[in-house]
Amino acid sequence: MTTSPFFPTAADIAAARQRLSQFSCLTTPPALNDAEAAQVRADLSQFNEWSDYQTLGICASTLAEGQQALEAFLLALGVAVNLDLPAREGAVYLKFNTLKGAWYLDDYSGLSRGVLITFHTSDPEVAEVSGTYGPFPFNLFVKHK
Repeated sequence: MTTSPFFPTAADIAAARQRLSQFSCLTTPPALNDAEAAQVRADLSQFNEWSDYQTLGICASTLAEGQQALEAFLLALGVAVNLDLPAREGAVYLKFNTLKGAWYLDDYSGLSRGVLITFHTSDPEVAEVSGTYGPFPFNLFVKHK
């Protein structure tokens, strides 16, 4: 736990970074059990609080899959959006910048799938938060019934 809600210790950041970095360089996100998924959600939530803004990159087999994942992740990050994306067939790459509220959509021919999150901060106290993490499962923030 952090010593204050605004400035985590270097050990807090390092521990979360180590847990999140295990996903780097994967082509597809791993299957997470409930405890692992809860820890990832908690770490991403903390990094969200400690960063200035985020960029999400999603490689999905369909636009519907990518859009649903983007909206769920953004909601978890405290960003409410209603994206009116143009129809597109096949695999897509979808990118969203929370600072600008801007999105980018294109066809995607690669094999990677999942959600990447880049955290950006200008605060030297939490500079180690900056970086790209993932890929994470599309349904990481989807409420399970």
